[in-house]
Amino acid sequence: MKFLKRLIIVLVSIMVMLGVFYLLSAHQKSSTQMYIQFDVKSSVADDIQVFFSPEAEGWTETNSEFKKYEVKGSWKTFRFELPRAYSFIRIDVGQTKNSDLSIRDIHFSAITKSNVPLDDSSIKFNQIKINNSSNNEMNFNSIGNDPYLSFNTTPFIKGAYEGINIFTLLFNILISVLVGSLFYFVVKRFRCSIGFAREIRNNKSLIYNLAKNDFKTRYASSYLGVLWGFIQPLITIVTYWFVFQVGLRSGSVGDVPFIIWFIAGIVPWFFFSEALTGATNVFSEYSYLVKKVVFKIELLPFVKILSAGFVQIFFVIFIFIVYGFYGYLPGLYNLQIIYYFICMLVLVTAITFVTSAVVLFFKDLNQIIAVVIQIGFWFTPIGWSVTMLSETWAKIFKLNPMYYIVQGYRDTFIDEIIFYDRPYQTIYFWLFCIIVFTLGFKLFEKLKPHFSDVL
Repeated sequence: MKFLKRLIIVLVSIMVMLGVFYLLSAHQKSSTQMYIQFDVKSSVADDIQVFFSPEAEGWTETNSEFKKYEVKGSWKTFRFELPRAYSFIRIDVGQTKNSDLSIRDIHFSAITKSNVPLDDSSIKFNQIKINNSSNNEMNFNSIGNDPYLSFNTTPFIKGAYEGINIFTLLFNILISVLVGSLFYFVVKRFRCSIGFAREIRNNKSLIYNLAKNDFKTRYASSYLGVLWGFIQPLITIVTYWFVFQVGLRSGSVGDVPFIIWFIAGIVPWFFFSEALTGATNVFSEYSYLVKKVVFKIELLPFVKILSAGFVQIFFVIFIFIVYGFYGYLPGLYNLQIIYYFICMLVLVTAITFVTSAVVLFFKDLNQIIAVVIQIGFWFTPIGWSVTMLSETWAKIFKLNPMYYIVQGYRDTFIDEIIFYDRPYQTIYFWLFCIIVFTLGFKLFEKLKPHFSDVL
């Protein structure tokens, strides 16, 4: 029976691996930008313009882009980003009659490079007198003020998208095998994850009371008490607002006032940083409970996380108040704040199963986490927009799971985008959480018997 179960898990894991490979390949084709590139040499300084159209003669200025050719008599490379809805390209090589021109290495690039042979009979020429030509290079004279060549792009675009980039292929295979292996591991440990969720449900009253007491006692010795839990984040918001908008003169982000955009990003970060720091040290703080064998100590990190959630609820209300002041009234999209709050609970719980167990044996982890939180604030698009980055760097920064939540808050309060409209980011986030939770829970179970020895 065990062999049959394991065989089923292996087969499903293989199916997941193949499915991930297919999705990665399909996403690569749908998201890869298409470019046309070529080299030009001219006897005069002039404009080089590229038109793109779904029809053979449907050229319009709105569907075109031009660049300057400035140093006459020298080769210059031109690269144009192309939209998807087009079938024909026209390359204007200047506006000067009787100029001597050369063009070479016309190619489309997406997944791979697809060359356009200049001796292809399907290429049409206008006001051009060809002096000599080859497959890759052509020299000609303009016999009018509008010299250009045009051609059907379909076969070349197909070649650029259907080619195989060996590095991308190897990357897709590696990620697919990794996800399939992790899926196998997660499914084998699925019963433990369900058991933890059941323990939370069965002990929800105890967890709530411990969290409420933790929140109260944290500021018990101060005059203002629990108010400090709200005052400190408010002062932080005002400080960053002053630095970014007043000092650095950051303007509106799109049509949204900077303070509105900024608050939606920093509020979830408050919860993440406070919950992670508190839950990491929970076993040292509650050592008297850890040493009691009858107490389920795996619930303690969640107590700290829920305690931090009280402040988060206040700041969500604060968001509604500030947004209402700026004319952003509550709507149905705002309900998905519940979903993103659950996302944060799951993410921090998954991470703190690792950190809370390891920190007892490796005290330097506290300092490492403090540094990571400090750096993480700036590496998460909270005070700046990810649109400032290049496409490659933007993809790298989006691997940060807190990006998903920060962007989710902005989708909820500003952009009115449902979470399932970002399918790849949603899948990645939940895969990340499930994998980290499963690995963390397994590590926690291995180290748990030794907690009492180091406390």
